[in-house]
Amino acid sequence: MVMQYPQSEGYQKVRESAMNYVRSMKIGEQIGVYSKTADGGENFYGSYHATQILDLFNELHNQPVANLDSWADYLDSFLQEDGSVLVRQQPFFDNPVLPGLDVKLHPTRGYTWAMRTLNRKPAIKASFVEPLLEGDTCRRWLESLDWSQCWRVSNQVLAVYTIFMGLKDWFGYNIVDDVIEKQIHPFLEGLLDPSTGFFGTSKGSELRNGLFGTIHLVPIFYDRGWDVKYIDRCIDSTIQCQGEDGSYWPGGKNCPDFDGAYMLANLSKLTDYRKEDVRKTAQKYLDHALMHKDMNNRGWRTKRRDWVNPDKAVIDPEFVMLDSWFYPQSIGHAADILKDSGYEGPYHLNPKSLHMIMVG
Repeated sequence: MVMQYPQSEGYQKVRESAMNYVRSMKIGEQIGVYSKTADGGENFYGSYHATQILDLFNELHNQPVANLDSWADYLDSFLQEDGSVLVRQQPFFDNPVLPGLDVKLHPTRGYTWAMRTLNRKPAIKASFVEPLLEGDTCRRWLESLDWSQCWRVSNQVLAVYTIFMGLKDWFGYNIVDDVIEKQIHPFLEGLLDPSTGFFGTSKGSELRNGLFGTIHLVPIFYDRGWDVKYIDRCIDSTIQCQGEDGSYWPGGKNCPDFDGAYMLANLSKLTDYRKEDVRKTAQKYLDHALMHKDMNNRGWRTKRRDWVNPDKAVIDPEFVMLDSWFYPQSIGHAADILKDSGYEGPYHLNPKSLHMIMVG
């Protein structure tokens, strides 16, 4: 989906800063090789995120077919024999139902979105998730996850769903539909908290953690065409999670800030409940997000320009590639709610990448 707006001056500035960062992270002559930070080297996530930024600004598929083939070949070089991508050795957590699964899911999700965006088929099928297609294993895996940490585990569920759809579309695994409809859907329906409209809060996730988890699960609902319940409560909770400065994380941060804007954008298409409050929240977010733009157009910054870090033991990088994907896209979402912000433009939201899929 391309947002149906002409290129505003604000859009052009957003695009220029993001594209400058992508260009600055390119390493060498080989297609697809990028760093994700200025002081880093060749990086899988740098390459994957670059596909998403170029596609967001309609700059990916105007490249020669041979370039896209080469980019896919480069991404294929990260594949293991079981079709997974493994970029770290130690998982954040592991799961007794299928030990060794979780560490592979997040990077393989990114690989799958990148290949879907490139319109290329993987060289190796993701056989490592096949145990989840056997019997009730998927349901047992879902039940074993720690839903008091909804943000963390919902990332894994979205990864499994993404990889399942890759198996279906690329390798004819139609069985995934049965598992999704009979095991994933009823489990997620039971996890949704009617008092907040978020997933996980009934299992101990605090409200903001529930928001960050929910935006990783509602894309599955949008992709499947499932009804989303408790929309009004979800709006109440999303507005409540916003900070005084418009951010969804102290000083702002790419994933949490994107999550809030993405949630608002989709909810605004589902209901007119608290319409003016949603507009005010979107404007407040837009003003905040623009504080992440580098004044020298070098890209989008991890923290606000005026951020004073109270915890010197935790130091975020000045820039990462993800900033130049999530801040421009979230600005597009806020502009789409407002209609007259000066930042409207033809942002390309590719539903093949489930951080871009929109309801309807």
